[in-house]
Amino acid sequence: MGIMNVSEAVEEAILKSKKLKEGIIRGHWKNIVEKLSEKSEPLWIKEGILYVVVEDTIYLHHMSMNKNKYLKKVQETLKVDYVKDIRFKVSKVQKCDYSEFKYEKIVIEKKEEFISELKELSLEEKICILKRKAKEREQALELKGYKKCSVCGMMFLGEAEVCKLCSLKDVKDKVLEDKDDNE
Repeated sequence: MGIMNVSEAVEEAILKSKKLKEGIIRGHWKNIVEKLSEKSEPLWIKEGILYVVVEDTIYLHHMSMNKNKYLKKVQETLKVDYVKDIRFKVSKVQKCDYSEFKYEKIVIEKKEEFISELKELSLEEKICILKRKAKEREQALELKGYKKCSVCGMMFLGEAEVCKLCSLKDVKDKVLEDKDDNE
């Protein structure tokens, strides 16, 4: 493998990382499902299936009817045919606009400065700067009321100690254990 620039490294990381794909989908959820973004939330991707919670059965039915449209938009967003299906489940939706951090003017100006800073640095220096920026972002989210999940480390809004994803995965794992015990 030869030397690659930062953007190529990021694109390669996106292709390899499930968590990055999930984050991209969350960030673009409003563009994917439009008005229903406040009534639904993408959770995770497992074995090519995107799991989504929906506020109630009316929205679940509507989204199920438009599943192919949403699937196409997800694939266009990821620029890769990674998600093969979408499954919906009725549950409480955590209202969070992930894009609110993306479009603030200050953030855009800082992003341009940040990119120009990185051009002349070594890979080790770039990694140190990225770690520092991630820590600054985490601190900014904490000021907005976010907490760090004790299981996965993701920042989330809520009163619980773990994020919604980890709590649902824990419930699913317990159900599967009970099912195995009963067989």
